[in-house]
Amino acid sequence: MTEGGVLLFIKCVLAILVVYWISIAVTMIYRKNRMRALERIEYTFADIVSRYLYNNVDDPLHISEINDRLKAVGIRKGNRNNVQYLIRLMIRTQRTILGENYLKLKKLYAQIPPYNASFTKISKWGWYSKARGIREIYEMNQSQHMNEIFKFQNHRNVFVRREAQIAMVVFMGWESLRFLPYLKRNITLWQQIKIVEKLYDLYPKPEMKWLKRAYKTDKLFGKKLVMRIIRKFELHTEIPFIMEHLEHTDYEVRETAIYCIQTFALSTERMDYIKDVYERVADPVQQAQLLNYIYDNSDIDVDFYLRQLNGNNEELKLNVAEILWNNGYKEKVQEFYYQQYPENSNLNVE
Repeated sequence: MTEGGVLLFIKCVLAILVVYWISIAVTMIYRKNRMRALERIEYTFADIVSRYLYNNVDDPLHISEINDRLKAVGIRKGNRNNVQYLIRLMIRTQRTILGENYLKLKKLYAQIPPYNASFTKISKWGWYSKARGIREIYEMNQSQHMNEIFKFQNHRNVFVRREAQIAMVVFMGWESLRFLPYLKRNITLWQQIKIVEKLYDLYPKPEMKWLKRAYKTDKLFGKKLVMRIIRKFELHTEIPFIMEHLEHTDYEVRETAIYCIQTFALSTERMDYIKDVYERVADPVQQAQLLNYIYDNSDIDVDFYLRQLNGNNEELKLNVAEILWNNGYKEKVQEFYYQQYPENSNLNVE
């Protein structure tokens, strides 16, 4: 390489380094300014919420003043990043406030920006934008958009319809269950858990009128959701709904029924029914679950356990034998196993 080539190479390297360091400096300055801007937005919003919730009669805070203050710190329709940051602040604040102040905050959110930013996302083509927009709306409890969100309950995308179904629970509470028989697409286990938890957090007082309407559903996911609600709210009067699904033809429905029934302590009559179900259920895993439940929640029924020693599943028979052995019926177990061998056989028993 010639001397001129070396000098050119050095100049190029120096130019790249200069550009690199300038970009770092610009990035640091931008981030510093951005952090300051976000701090101003957060401080302004916190002050607005505080004054609005605990309004001073002598110095009232008006909506026009709130909007002017938000605009002054960069909350404008054209600044999507600032608007999105405000949305996150609104959601975070909504989650931490309850009671009368929760209702006040809901009223405030309906009158200030973010310029329908969340609602606009619903009309976009991508499923992610739709799901995010719906979630932001129900997290801020903006029930004025409920009719639009209702349309997405049977959306083909699982994430969109999941958020729409949760939104209806947030907005309508127990009344949202009346739509359960009309849902066409599956509600996954994760969705069911989210719906139950949301219902429990926001509407802890059961409304049986709407729950019983949900009994009409013929969808398997609907039956499982109803049983999970009964379990979560410990609705003892609705135990028969769970019991009648212990022998359902669908494995997952039976599994849910067995899982939910374990929350409750049953009467002797109902426990006898569970014992009958145990003998009719074909799946050994579900039989084992029922066996554990029977043992933990009822007195030792020697005749019942002795009958189970004649079953076909060796693992279950061992479990039954262990229960009898540990509860003072050692001789019964020994007698049963001795009968399995011919009288003239030689057993080396110590």
